[in-house]
Amino acid sequence: MRKNVIILSLLISVSMLFSACSKSESTIEIEQPNRVSTGDEIYPAKNASAVEKSGNVNGMRYTSTLKDFTQKYNEITKATGGTEFLFLNGWKENGDTTFDTNGIEIQYYYYNEENTNFTATVESETGKIVNIGCGTTMNNFVAQENNINNSDVILRKSAVMAAAVCGFPSSSIDVLQNIFYRTTFENAESLSYQGSIFSLSTQNDDSNSENSLMLLRVFPVTDELKEEWDVPDYETYAASVPVETKS
Repeated sequence: MRKNVIILSLLISVSMLFSACSKSESTIEIEQPNRVSTGDEIYPAKNASAVEKSGNVNGMRYTSTLKDFTQKYNEITKATGGTEFLFLNGWKENGDTTFDTNGIEIQYYYYNEENTNFTATVESETGKIVNIGCGTTMNNFVAQENNINNSDVILRKSAVMAAAVCGFPSSSIDVLQNIFYRTTFENAESLSYQGSIFSLSTQNDDSNSENSLMLLRVFPVTDELKEEWDVPDYETYAASVPVETKS
């Protein structure tokens, strides 16, 4: 239990540190997920009302509150055959509210699971989500349990997370999983897809590798910030670095 508390506190620190687009300190070598989307699945229908303008540092926010997100996450989990659901009372505040560089008051939240944790940044006044992530230790991410790659499970959770907050249908899960998978490639820590940034942040602990962390996040930004950060589009990147489907 104590180890979980330490890991959780470190993950929360990572979510605060990488409040915008950032470079990872390392790439992560994992196997390609078992399920891979095809080219004609790159443009799933999206709920246009899932994102709106904001005065926050990224200029945009999701229209979902944590309650909305939790409900949608569970709906998509059920629709895709999953059994691990979230509970609204599982979300806990992390510390006092703070302010971003634009003066918008925000609150950090976390949701503690056995081997993974969700983190969220929420505007205090509106209650709406600014960014949300799924994290774990890198050791856990590259490990296996019952002959199943943990990376497959965590990428899948992250894809459901993104679909729920971005307003994508359950049929988009393979595409969103692919995007997060590709953020583990060298020089592809962040990819843009339909108005949101999909990003991998890592933090290495040289003194104890078990505390090295990774966090898969998604958050909306303005077109101006996307250009300023020079974040590549997923569609363009996927075309230039194809992934072979498994037979």
